[in-house]
Amino acid sequence: MRSQVFIVLITLILYPSILFGQLQRERVEQDTAVELTFMAPRNINLFTVEPLSRGELHYSIMHTFGEVNSGAGDLWGVDQGANVRFSFEYGFGDNFSIGFGRSSMDKVYDVNARIALLSQRTDGSMPISVTIAPSVGINTSSFGFLDEDYSFSDRLNFSLALPIARKFSSDFSLMVVPMAVYFNRTGPELNISDPEINTYYSVGIGGRYKFASRTALSFQYIPPLTDAENLTNNIGIGIDIETGGHVFQMFFTTSRALNESYLISSENGNFFDREFRFGFNINRLFRIR
Repeated sequence: MRSQVFIVLITLILYPSILFGQLQRERVEQDTAVELTFMAPRNINLFTVEPLSRGELHYSIMHTFGEVNSGAGDLWGVDQGANVRFSFEYGFGDNFSIGFGRSSMDKVYDVNARIALLSQRTDGSMPISVTIAPSVGINTSSFGFLDEDYSFSDRLNFSLALPIARKFSSDFSLMVVPMAVYFNRTGPELNISDPEINTYYSVGIGGRYKFASRTALSFQYIPPLTDAENLTNNIGIGIDIETGGHVFQMFFTTSRALNESYLISSENGNFFDREFRFGFNINRLFRIR
């Protein structure tokens, strides 16, 4: 009898603790960061909120070719030569990464960072993800033909992007990306729309719709907010295919540019006059720790 009373007392003492511990574990499982808002750190050209984890390396090769309205003789722009960008980005923490890239257009090298400020939560307590992505680039083209050559400072440009995204369902994600760019020196020798303007602004929109387990449609729309000559809307439509550690992105875009500074400052074709070009990105993720 005494032993039975003892067992009952122990059960009554421990039972609330067991329940409380179970409730705590359930809350932790339910309140986690939303994952795979986008398939890769970029959606066509725009930075996304998709972070790298600590020790993860992202390598990408990006291409755009000539305009498709050049016809079959130029293989719809492929024979006109490609603007190519390659980049590396490494996650120093789950919310912080640093990248390095090089674009063939104007021979620009750039260093960028991505810092995750907010993460969308599965319990709805945080409805959006926000990332800040500053970068600095240097133009390494030869300007010896000019009366006054470019100094080191003249060659620098700076950009800032602020991707704000929400994953509405397992299939559909949308983001808004305010962006600003500043060139220390401009001129007709640069591949930008207006040689008289140093500062450019835009608010890009990007999204993806997943229609199969590893395949999604993607788009970007980057309207100019700067009154610059020959500056029109940047439009891109593509398809993403995920194959384990690779994400292949194939798209049509009105822009030749691939890096942030030129993405909102260079000229764009008219999409409805077939002044768009084929492009593709190859993304590869490695874990090196």
